[in-house]
Amino acid sequence: MTGRQRILAAFRGEPCDRVPFCPNIYYWFYSRRAKGTLPDELKAACHPFDALHALGADILARWDTQAATSSVYTGGECEDAWTGESPFSEAVVTAFNTYPRSKSERHSRIRTPYGELTQTWKLSEEAAADFISEYWWKTWEQYPAIRHVVEHTNYAFDAASFRTWKQRAGDDGVMMVHLTQSPLKTFHWLAGPENASLFAVDHPGEMRELAEIHEAKVLALLEEIVDEPAAEVFISLDNLDSAFFPPGFYRDYCASYFSRVADVIHSRGKIFVVHACGRNKVLLPLVGASRVDCLEGLTPPPMGDVPLGQARAMCGYENFTVNGGMDAPRLEMREGEHEALDRYVGELFGSMRDKRHFIFASSCSTPYPASWDNLRRLHDAALEYGRM
Repeated sequence: MTGRQRILAAFRGEPCDRVPFCPNIYYWFYSRRAKGTLPDELKAACHPFDALHALGADILARWDTQAATSSVYTGGECEDAWTGESPFSEAVVTAFNTYPRSKSERHSRIRTPYGELTQTWKLSEEAAADFISEYWWKTWEQYPAIRHVVEHTNYAFDAASFRTWKQRAGDDGVMMVHLTQSPLKTFHWLAGPENASLFAVDHPGEMRELAEIHEAKVLALLEEIVDEPAAEVFISLDNLDSAFFPPGFYRDYCASYFSRVADVIHSRGKIFVVHACGRNKVLLPLVGASRVDCLEGLTPPPMGDVPLGQARAMCGYENFTVNGGMDAPRLEMREGEHEALDRYVGELFGSMRDKRHFIFASSCSTPYPASWDNLRRLHDAALEYGRM
């Protein structure tokens, strides 16, 4: 079977030759490329696909196609400026931005009839990743300006760009369509998780109105693109975890969005995935009730709290696909622990029983310290234990 056939069969719960092996190595690849620490085998590699091909992996990706879905603000002027100094001599690619050579900060500005909003991203030299140091929404008094931005932001899909990446992946895998994110994650992007949580508690009426506006925008986008033949799997980038998505917030700001999106996608026989990052045990029944087909990156203990062999039963949704298992403690195992790594994969795959509806993938991402040797050993163990 091809990687594409294998992944789609796993999502559909159909038997295939083996469990798909789908590490998310984008951060690992770009951070090592920026620092010049890629293994010798990958010194000439220019893109994560090169590393995935060298690894013999199946490609399940959405970094490249995130840019195919863009936000369009029509309510005023907006601008970006790149400043700061970095030691990197080439452009640095992160999950959210591409920093020009030697630049380390992105300053964004939006003008509204209710005042100006600003945001700052900073590139970490140590991590070769970026973080928001200044959020758009700093105080509740900025609510009118934020509402104006949400009301005047629409989403557009560049089908030609998406098809280019799908063709580049070819039969080796599946490219996922970026659907932006739930209303709650939108609040996190606007205000940061702390302020977003306080605003939701103190001003539930206004926050639910914002949620409804965003939800309607995403559903309008989805209706425009759901019949795109190249689009087989859709993903909402939510970093779903119970620390920032507690059950009450999930019910208020995610359940309607996920359920309505799932209805549209399922009506066309396609797949709906939500990105997860953290502890999801308490959320799995709610995810199942929303008919989300897969959480990208379930994390087993000790970093997470979901034993993968029990995840489908905990979710309670018959079409749920377990995706994850390659977590930081295993990826960062040192030399001399190879037997323990092999034993972990064998026990994990054994816990999945018939192994349908299972994709052996990264629990969120592959950390920088993970060795190429460990990735190869995980691949070999997956081939050995993943046969159907």
